[in-house]
Amino acid sequence: MKRSESNLLDLVVNKELAEVKEELGFSSNIFMVFGLPTRRLIEKPVFWYKETSLCKLTMTRHQNYEIPYGCYARMNQIFIDTEVKTKNTNVIDIGRSFTEYVRKVGYHKGRANKALLRQLINYITSVIRVEPGKSTPGHIMGIQTLVAKAWDIYFDIKNPEQLMLSKGQVILDESYAKYIHKHAVPLDMAVVRYFKRNPLALDFYRFLAYRNNGLDKPISFPDHLLFDQLGTEQESDKVTRDRLRRILKAIRLFWPVRAKFEDGYFELQPSPPAVQHRLPSRKPLKIAPKPGDK
Repeated sequence: MKRSESNLLDLVVNKELAEVKEELGFSSNIFMVFGLPTRRLIEKPVFWYKETSLCKLTMTRHQNYEIPYGCYARMNQIFIDTEVKTKNTNVIDIGRSFTEYVRKVGYHKGRANKALLRQLINYITSVIRVEPGKSTPGHIMGIQTLVAKAWDIYFDIKNPEQLMLSKGQVILDESYAKYIHKHAVPLDMAVVRYFKRNPLALDFYRFLAYRNNGLDKPISFPDHLLFDQLGTEQESDKVTRDRLRRILKAIRLFWPVRAKFEDGYFELQPSPPAVQHRLPSRKPLKIAPKPGDK
């Protein structure tokens, strides 16, 4: 048995024996519909563009940084969305040391490196624009927002235990935080953390959780549309299909989702919720005052 399969089996057994603490996470539907790039984009483009049949996303980077990519970008994003949803705030506490932040995001001490911090900065300094997939002549519409309006981070990567004088913070843009708070879908963090080094698996799990949320009848579509949406870079549909089938098999050990690949199509049937936890109350989102306000 492969080591990864053995680790998964141990995790599932421990969870069944209640030895794994139940944890609830969240992800906004933006990145359940649009998977971030899985790898670093060649030549550091200023913006990254993704389109589905319904809408299109454009992410623009800060002049000093990059478009966020890979598993670290996804784990940062899930951590931020979870903080917004469960603490009802747009102020994200990222801790007083790099080691503390690594633990918050779900990695083990010494396993994550400066790439985790780099992807956090790439993400919070970016701008997001969402527009309808098809426009009407003479009529344009869309929404655009910063991810964060302020940040105060000073981590010494070479000395990850070194404490900052105060807690590091990221203050999300008000409109972006409100969107997350209203449009976040619950996730099982045991599944998220098992796939924390597999960006395709993270995207597929989040896609399933999002599309199953409120689903009342089966949906079916050509599976190559799913591959395009997940942003896989495999040239062969067969390779991608086989990878996703293996990922789906692993997901089913945690969640009995009714989905299958058959005859070039992907089918999802109404399934139990991705998590069985009791969701947090719908308290209003508390917005931090703007820098300089009294």
